[in-house]
Amino acid sequence: MQSLYKYLPSQYVPAVLNRGEILFRNLTYFRQHEGKIRGDVYEGILRHRPETDTIINNISTGKRSVIKTSFLHSTDSETVFAYCLSEQLSKKLLIEFKSDACIEIFNPIEFIRRVRIAVMRFISTHRYGLLAQSVNYYDPSKVPSFNYNDPKQIVFAKENYYAWQEEYRLTFGKKSAFKFKQEFTLDLYDPYIEAMKGEYKEKLVKIGSLHDIARIVLP
Repeated sequence: MQSLYKYLPSQYVPAVLNRGEILFRNLTYFRQHEGKIRGDVYEGILRHRPETDTIINNISTGKRSVIKTSFLHSTDSETVFAYCLSEQLSKKLLIEFKSDACIEIFNPIEFIRRVRIAVMRFISTHRYGLLAQSVNYYDPSKVPSFNYNDPKQIVFAKENYYAWQEEYRLTFGKKSAFKFKQEFTLDLYDPYIEAMKGEYKEKLVKIGSLHDIARIVLP
């Protein structure tokens, strides 16, 4: 498995590298607070927007309407927590993420193992435990190649717009997490309005010093 990279302000490097403090935030946070570069109002939501129009025939009036629609496959963004890394070492990401430091995790398997053990110490952790994989990027106009009805896959789904970030994600949920919801919406639907109703939460996972598996590589 290749190295993973964490871009962050240098003031937080000691907490991560020396003490192994891994701050997970729920998906609601990324919908509300991270802006256009990191933020995504569709976090926890997979959007399928077919290129073809939807035709609605009103039986009582005989009128025919042609509209654009989307199908939303989602899970509860408040109860799922994520820690975002990248599989790419790039000064561009350093700039885009408004960071001035980058930590290379050169032994990601051991890193994930330690985080998994720590996460399972929380009595509120879902039975799935820690999930870890590369993000699946998809084209909203096409049917995804992965199971978009599986909440465990939805939390790793992002639209192609973000593919340049090459994100690798660690995630876990509370015991009530990973519920599945499916909706049919018109193009007038604004996910930002719904996202603002959620509550930002975080979980600090402590795994001890990372000096044996990680190092500073940028700038």
